[in-house]
Amino acid sequence: MNLSGADTKFRGGFGAAWGWELLKLRRSLVARLITPLLIGLVPLASIGAVALARSPELPGTAAVKFAPYATGDLAATHLLVAGQLLSVGVLLAGGFAVAWSYGREFSEGTAGAVTGLAAPRWTIGVAKALIIAVWLTASAIISLALTLLLSAAVGGQPGEEAWQNTVTATLAALLVVALVMPFACVATLTRSPLGTIGVLIAVVMLTQILVVLGAGNWFPYAVPSLLAGMGGPDAADALQPWALATTAALAPVAILTVARQWRTLNDI
Repeated sequence: MNLSGADTKFRGGFGAAWGWELLKLRRSLVARLITPLLIGLVPLASIGAVALARSPELPGTAAVKFAPYATGDLAATHLLVAGQLLSVGVLLAGGFAVAWSYGREFSEGTAGAVTGLAAPRWTIGVAKALIIAVWLTASAIISLALTLLLSAAVGGQPGEEAWQNTVTATLAALLVVALVMPFACVATLTRSPLGTIGVLIAVVMLTQILVVLGAGNWFPYAVPSLLAGMGGPDAADALQPWALATTAALAPVAILTVARQWRTLNDI
């Protein structure tokens, strides 16, 4: 067996799949809408939420909701809010992107043409997932960097707590990216963008219910938001390492599953 030739063929095939899927994502309306929202809206909303929380003219009912952000180090609070927004925003953005990337291939009848590329079918399924993961990760990191810059512009002075919140927010965002990957399996299974979005909405609703019931630690989709502080500092401190590890492990499991799904695709 010519291992060198097989390796060259694999790299060439995966490179073709990667280049094709990257081009589609770059040109897609989904990416053009979501990227500015993650990169631009999250920092602006973080700064605005903290400014609103510390406004003396804030009404009583709103003051109660914004109370966690009304005191404390300014920069640290900005990063706290940014992490919380990303823990929700990345999941929704990633879910819609996955629904578009995978589901449309079947709903628009282009899956057969895609599998005609000089690449094994499974590399196409994996390339889609990895490109979306890289895109979401980069968007989250840029968003946090802009939050730091905007915080400094409005008087925030990043100290130890702010940097700690930055690390926590980054970890939460990475865990959310891992949680997006299973929706690639859902989209391939349902072969429907709307079906995938329906499952996404159901998962978001279930997450809220389990958090209210106090079972969020046991449900991976609740872990990033709890880590980011949406349940309060006590809930974040109560998270165990196994909960973080289980959440992160969903990514490789999902990618391996979608690789198998695309390798055995039929009736396309």
